[in-house]
Amino acid sequence: MKNQREIYAGVDIGTAACKVLLGEFLPGDSLSVLAFAEVPTLKMCKAEAVDTRVVAGQVAQALAKVEEEAGFPLPEPFFLALSGAFIETIRVTGRVGIPEDVGLVRQCDIEEAARQTNTVDVPAGKVCLPQVVNRLSRLSDGRVLFNPIGQYSASLEVETQYFLADLARANTTYCLLSENIGKMAIAPLIYTPLAVSSAVFPPGASDDALALVIDIGAGMTSIAMPTSVGHFYLGQVSIGCDHIANDLSIAFDLPFTTASALLTQLAALHCTAVASKDHRARMITIGQDSVSKKRQLPASSVEIVLEARLRELFELIRRQLDDAGAYSWLGNRVLLSGGGARIPHITELAATVFNRKVALAQPYRVTGRSDFQPLPQFNTVLGLLRAGYRDLQISREVEGNVSALDSTLDWWKKTWKIVFDW
Repeated sequence: MKNQREIYAGVDIGTAACKVLLGEFLPGDSLSVLAFAEVPTLKMCKAEAVDTRVVAGQVAQALAKVEEEAGFPLPEPFFLALSGAFIETIRVTGRVGIPEDVGLVRQCDIEEAARQTNTVDVPAGKVCLPQVVNRLSRLSDGRVLFNPIGQYSASLEVETQYFLADLARANTTYCLLSENIGKMAIAPLIYTPLAVSSAVFPPGASDDALALVIDIGAGMTSIAMPTSVGHFYLGQVSIGCDHIANDLSIAFDLPFTTASALLTQLAALHCTAVASKDHRARMITIGQDSVSKKRQLPASSVEIVLEARLRELFELIRRQLDDAGAYSWLGNRVLLSGGGARIPHITELAATVFNRKVALAQPYRVTGRSDFQPLPQFNTVLGLLRAGYRDLQISREVEGNVSALDSTLDWWKKTWKIVFDW
């Protein structure tokens, strides 16, 4: 039965928690939150299930909680995030010559160049995610643009991005949800950096100075730099808050669970991501477990560990942006998202690495339940609904316009914008 009210469910099975959100799309591109549930995930590492039976049970709990809170059956299709070190980006380039008697780049030239990027070699054991994302256009003189229409050039290159995932590992994540919903439909998997970007950046980004969002999760960090017609950069780094907790565990000989809890208490303990050189002037008290004695640690020592790992993360991201030619396009807007964005003064530390203003990433046009706060750690699940809904709208438009008699070229004229809308 058709979903008349445009209500959908997003599922983010993260390293630290499984989040399920039901949302309804309203006029004016507003997303109304109807129900939300979050359940800790116990057997996950770097966004992958270590024990699928345990994690599937936690997914079931989250689904049951959100259905109870909503007061109506879960809708379909479900939008599911895919994250992990087993996903790689492949870039494919299409090239066309511009007739001398024309000289200027036309829309049909972009369409033809984009059509040439339609094929990508998928090795055995890999699967190509459905999102095909435009990266850039390049003119014959080497200039890089995002919208080249009307530019004088002898040729045009269009570069698009595909995302290849290990088939078995992607299916493992897929089955964590599918085994809990029976025959209900799951929409094509959505790459987590795309979801984060969709949550915080409204359509129509400026190309004069690109913005950057960095989502620091428990096991993975996602990076996205959108343009007006796609994304200049999308990727992930296998470093997250669990790595910081592990550093604290090793440095102070703490159980990992205690170190993880310490990360969530930094504000109350007056510890920040920017280390203060006050040695033992500030002491904090922590308990290793319910039976062990309390321990005192210098706050400055904790801060040194925090700053070292976070600085390493931000410097790694900056190098990746440099290597991709993206850093030179970065404007004065860097946003931090995810659970790691809650670390006190993390924006100040990031600003010293990126030499830009850094702020917390806030999702746009979110309404609904007064008891739901759109915090940075919820951007992925909010963005899942936006990214998935956008895919559905494009698919509906294409299906409504394409007939069985359309030629291949006509089909591409109607569908090339799928690439450029991302």
